[in-house]
Amino acid sequence: MNPSFQHKLIGSFIVIFTLFTVGIVVFEQRSARRYKTEALEERLDAYAGQIEEALSTGVDVDSLLRVMPAALRLTLVAGDGRVTYDNAADVTGMANHADRPEIREATAKGRGSDIRTSESVSRPLLYYARSRGHNGAGVASGNVGVVRVALPYDVEVRSFLKPGNGFLYFVVGLFVVGLAFIFYAGRYLERAVRRLREHEAREKTHRLKREMTGNIAHELRTPVTSIRGFLEIVLGNELDEARRRGYLERAYLQTQTLSELISDMSLLARIDEKQGAFEFSEIDAAELIDKVRSDASKALIEKNITFVRDTPDGLTLRGNRSLVYSVFRNLTDNVIAHAGEGVGIVVSAREEGSRVRFSFSDTGRGIPDGAHLERIFERFYRVNEGRTRDTGGSGLGLSIVKNTIALHGGGIEVRAARPQGLEFVFDLPAASNRR
Repeated sequence: MNPSFQHKLIGSFIVIFTLFTVGIVVFEQRSARRYKTEALEERLDAYAGQIEEALSTGVDVDSLLRVMPAALRLTLVAGDGRVTYDNAADVTGMANHADRPEIREATAKGRGSDIRTSESVSRPLLYYARSRGHNGAGVASGNVGVVRVALPYDVEVRSFLKPGNGFLYFVVGLFVVGLAFIFYAGRYLERAVRRLREHEAREKTHRLKREMTGNIAHELRTPVTSIRGFLEIVLGNELDEARRRGYLERAYLQTQTLSELISDMSLLARIDEKQGAFEFSEIDAAELIDKVRSDASKALIEKNITFVRDTPDGLTLRGNRSLVYSVFRNLTDNVIAHAGEGVGIVVSAREEGSRVRFSFSDTGRGIPDGAHLERIFERFYRVNEGRTRDTGGSGLGLSIVKNTIALHGGGIEVRAARPQGLEFVFDLPAASNRR
């Protein structure tokens, strides 16, 4: 089931708004985390500054740490990277810290920070280092070492870094309001689009009916006028038996044209409206094509037209035999009527999975104007508008071909053949393709 216009609109809105919201939230979270990390670093800088001042005035560091956060870790590093004091680990087993990122940065710039898991306490820490006696010019004033402080980078810190939820509530609220708006706007637009499509469908139906009525009237006018004229001659004049019989025979031929037209119109109506009324069975493709050639043999001989079937033996189709026969018969009659004399017809086929692809080509005069090829399957369409029924046929043959193939789940296309003529390519279901 295809989604409605409203559902497509709502789905598109949800995708766009979700991507937009995720982008904003990620940006806001990163910005808030960066801002609060900088705020925490300022806190640690203050602790480091107090400790550095205490060291310079001889105040006992352990007593100073008692008034600072219990989780605060203090490390004193000499100018050569040796650890001289650490309130959380034994300094005798600690490695040289000269290569620590925050130590290198503090030595070069006076301040440095890094977030990583401590090797000593096995937990993530936010380290902040401050060079003692740094002159502010990017070089430390002598071998004075570094004061480094750290806080656990765990739940408590993440909670501190977590931004407020007000913005997220605003985004969610905006999403709900936007979704409601899109829902009602989509329903309104869907109704408007449906009404527009229904209006266009009605207009198209009316136009097709007008065109169909005009075409039918035009197609009936010629034979009816001829019949009336012949009968008026017979009834209004004293004619000898030979002339009288000649006019009656000509009138009879026009009734055959009318009968053929009515039969084709009825068949098209059945295909359009009662597709389930046709019975499907297995069809021997070679036998059916040969029957078409045999039934049309008189006209083929008269026009000196050769008919070659190039299909594999044992090829079977599944479809309505009468309709499939009409496909090949109408294509053959089209060649007989319009391709000229001394031409050839070749019918070939190959299986493609569950379908059989046919090629029906001729070497006749063809259709030079490509615009006509696009309309050749329209009902009553004529390449030469001035052409009359002298060539025979109802004018619905190719329409029956196209609709029959569509009824069998296939498609048809026509193109110019090489070196000349036309080629019709279409597909029908193979016998293995059960309905």
